Amino acid sequence: MSAFGKTVFLVFHLLFVDVSARKKHSVWEAHKHGNTLFKKIPDETKKFQVKSDHLLRVDDHDFTMRPAFAGPAVPVGVDVQVESLDSISEVDMDFTMTLYLRHYWKDERLSFPSKTNKSMTFDGRLVKKIWVPDVFFVHSKRSFIHDTTTENIMIRVYPDGKVLYSLRVTVTSACNMDFSRFPLDTQTCTLELESYAYTDEDLMLYWKSGDDSLSTDDKISLSQFLIQRFHTTSRLAFYSSTGWYNRLYINFTLRRHIFFFLLQTYFPATLMVMLSWVSFWIDRRAVPARVSLGEM
Repeated sequence: MSAFGKTVFLVFHLLFVDVSARKKHSVWEAHKHGNTLFKKIPDETKKFQVKSDHLLRVDDHDFTMRPAFAGPAVPVGVDVQVESLDSISEVDMDFTMTLYLRHYWKDERLSFPSKTNKSMTFDGRLVKKIWVPDVFFVHSKRSFIHDTTTENIMIRVYPDGKVLYSLRVTVTSACNMDFSRFPLDTQTCTLELESYAYTDEDLMLYWKSGDDSLSTDDKISLSQFLIQRFHTTSRLAFYSSTGWYNRLYINFTLRRHIFFFLLQTYFPATLMVMLSWVSFWIDRRAVPARVSLGEM
């Protein structure tokens, strides 16, 4: 390499070293003076989060006991939203209904501190850890909680310990029917709710908003019946072995749709009878035709 080439190479090498040193110095100065561009941003996902079990202090209390044990009865408000009246069976004397069943009560053991005063919502997994009312359907034959895609259960806890417990259930219950005026009859069926274990001394079951506690979809309809009325009542039920219990009633009155039976039963039967009369106008010597119409 010529002397000129060596000189050029040496100059470029010195310039490169100088630029690199300047960059390192500027980075060190920025870090020294606290430039935010070079600070390490903390990972928000690694921050410590308080578990709901710890916040609600689930492990600090015995939730096999009702709230305010040995004190006054726990008021549990109930409201129901009827989603559908699926079927009425005269043969089995029962009906099938799908509804949203909601319970309201206060359990101070679940109170938690909150600056925003917002509630916390959980799914059905929390039900197994806390106390919930043991409401069941009296005279029910079959019932189940919907579980697609997960169990249709919701629990909402407020900072002061108030609890909302909601579930979606389908129940088939007995309905004693009177067919003495069939097909001009009117039937009244009742769905009854009651605590299974707690008497009125431990649990006071009541309709949360009176008659407004029951809401129905205006689109509910049946082919054979006309729904006249939905309403609620409540009274005490007595069992000789265990005592008095609060019982809630969902009453609905059904009037049979006579036009349905006119089209399905009476009108076809009348046509068949009238058709058999045609045999009287056929010549008496046409025996095969008269016999065929008579058999119809």
